Amino acid sequence: MNTHSHSANYTVASADIVSEEFDGEFVVLDLSCGKYFSMDEAASAIWRAIVSGVSAQSLAEAAAASGTVSSVSIYEFLEKLVAYGCLVASDNPGSTEIDEATLQKLSASDKPPVVEAFDDLAELILADPIHDVEESAGWPTRKPEAA
Repeated sequence: MNTHSHSANYTVASADIVSEEFDGEFVVLDLSCGKYFSMDEAASAIWRAIVSGVSAQSLAEAAAASGTVSSVSIYEFLEKLVAYGCLVASDNPGSTEIDEATLQKLSASDKPPVVEAFDDLAELILADPIHDVEESAGWPTRKPEAA
């Protein structure tokens, strides 16, 4: 069940949420917990649009017009990202127009946007090898956790 109305807009939840494309795969990383999220092409297009300031409503309207990715699937995808802690609902209206590349990716997709969550590298991602080491033991031994 959605906790936000379909007129809600979204923004990145915190500065700990970063995204990058690696060898053709789009990944969103939550530096606060070490989880990362792999997105297919439609999902990454929606993510990039939201991050750049496109409103959820604009994306849903574009999806409805394209007839491929549904507006419902866009809102479900955005709510999944809220549940994962990547996005939060925002009262700020979107101020950016959807670019042609986003429209093309949405219309080219034959399935709803897909995001997969992973935490298999969380311990490695959370390690800070420069600051979290015991100097007498040398790198890469982590300092004991503070109680």
